[in-house]
Amino acid sequence: MPAVSNGRSPGIPGTYTPVALAFPLLFKKIARQAGMPILLSLSIIFCGCASEPKIGVNGEPVEMRVGYFPNVTHAQALIGMQRGDFQKSVGPEVKVTGQTFNAGPAVIEAVYAGHVDIAYVGPSPILNGFIQSKGEEVRVIAGSAINGVMVVGNKKRGIAKLQQLKGGRVATPQYANTQDISARYYLTHDLGATLSSKGGETDLIPIPNPDIETLFAKNQIDAAWVPEPWGSRLLHKDLVLLVAEEKDLWPEGAFANTSVIARRAFVEKHPALVQRFLEAHIRLTRELQHDPQRFAVTINDELKRITTKSLPIEVVTGALQRTGFDIDPAIRSFERFFKMGKEVGIIKADQLDTATLFVSGPLDRALAKLDAAQGVSQGQLIDEISTSTSETSAGLEQ
Repeated sequence: MPAVSNGRSPGIPGTYTPVALAFPLLFKKIARQAGMPILLSLSIIFCGCASEPKIGVNGEPVEMRVGYFPNVTHAQALIGMQRGDFQKSVGPEVKVTGQTFNAGPAVIEAVYAGHVDIAYVGPSPILNGFIQSKGEEVRVIAGSAINGVMVVGNKKRGIAKLQQLKGGRVATPQYANTQDISARYYLTHDLGATLSSKGGETDLIPIPNPDIETLFAKNQIDAAWVPEPWGSRLLHKDLVLLVAEEKDLWPEGAFANTSVIARRAFVEKHPALVQRFLEAHIRLTRELQHDPQRFAVTINDELKRITTKSLPIEVVTGALQRTGFDIDPAIRSFERFFKMGKEVGIIKADQLDTATLFVSGPLDRALAKLDAAQGVSQGQLIDEISTSTSETSAGLEQ
């Protein structure tokens, strides 16, 4: 999927373009004629945004707790925590701390318990968390990663085709997580398999990613549905064959893998703080879109910090090749995951209230702030070039 120049795909409700971005030179001229400094003028543009709170006093939080996984599909979180991007963006009055998880349902439980404020997690656990809390706990505030999920088969058993999964033992990282719902749906809907839980011939085994590798090494499973870098790691160890990338099973050839969520109470009480976090997230996404491979070492360092073990660098680079990054919340992917989850009996709801689930305000304001600043910077550069050209022309005339 081609990179999106501004870090966001078109068509997200609520997007707007500040006048400073659309017409930087005109904006500067108007500001100067009015006698306003550029920074003061910019503040007028954003007068409709949430006011900046005095963090750490008057009941504001002193800690922002960020949940994420040791997966390449959570690259923004891995890089942002390792380099300190989130901490720099929210400011010194707030302490940003990270909590790592193996799969999505555990993240949602932490959100319910009030132990996590912002998290990177897949669509299926988000949907379950939103529905089970009757829309009270979870809000999607941005997209993060697309694709980056592999279906791999046991090399010793020669599992190389999707059709061979029917009647076999297939592992997923955790019951009801995003890969688990995809696997259940494809096995039953596309292959016509009946799961052993319903008296059928096909076993679906939810087990943590590290243990999936052990089962392949012991020749105890036929296949697995895994996120990166676990798929590339299994390939590197020569334990599996690449059966498919999940994106090839989607009609659009792409799907939302990871999104950014926030506790409803947190995003409603601290919209400006969430906006600052998203400013860092947008910058990280744009960097990853431009050149993901240059972050391979940084990602690997953070994976080692979390798991105590680093990966062969070719595993990380391979994972980055199969993963895309985009801040678009990808509502269509959520609607399809909702349909899939409902069909396999994991999601218990008749309709999905996307208007409540998705909160676009903080992301819109973060984008507007970053892009307006970039527009003014470009306008200043054009002014400098124009001034330099005028001075040169005047010199030639003399």
